[in-house]
Amino acid sequence: MGPGTTAAAATDSLPITLPNVPRLEPSGANWAIFTLRFQEAMQANQKWGHFDGSITRPIPADVAKPTDDEKTAMVDWDRSESVALYMLS
Repeated sequence: MGPGTTAAAATDSLPITLPNVPRLEPSGANWAIFTLRFQEAMQANQKWGHFDGSITRPIPADVAKPTDDEKTAMVDWDRSESVALYMLS
C-alpha cells in the first residue's frame, strides 16, 4: 500500500466483475445457502457488524461540537455502511 492508503480502503475495493458473489434467486429457492454465503462474505470483508447491529455509528461525546477524530470516525463508519449496503445490493 502506498502513502495515504489505509487497510480499510484496500479491503473495501470491489473487483469489476464479481463472479463469486452470492446471489439470491428471484424465487428465493436458494435462501438458505445465500444467507450462509452472504454472512461469510460480509464477515471476511469485516462488514457483517453493519447487518447484525454489532457495529454502530459512533456518537460524539458532545453532539454540538464533535472533535476532528469523532468526525473522522463518523465519516469512516458512513463509508463502511455504504460499502456494506452496496455489497448487499
